[in-house]
Amino acid sequence: MDAEIDITHRALSAGIAEIQLTEAKTVRELLRELGLLHRHFVVLVDGRRALLDDEVAEGQRVIVLPIIAGG
Repeated sequence: MDAEIDITHRALSAGIAEIQLTEAKTVRELLRELGLLHRHFVVLVDGRRALLDDEVAEGQRVIVLPIIAGG
C-alpha cells in the first residue's frame, strides 16, 4: 500500500514523501511512526480534517500541518 504524506514543516521535511504501508494505520499510529506529537499537528486526509482514530488507507493523500497560535 502506498500513501502520499505531505509534512508541511521545514524542520521535518522538504516536501512530499511516499510511505509504504504494510497495513492500514490510524492517524495516531502514523504520527507516532513519523515521530510527531499529535497535539502539535493537524492532519488532513484527502482534504478533510482527520481524527486520531481515523484510518489511512492505500492511495490516500495525507497532509500534516503544524498548529500555529499567537496573536
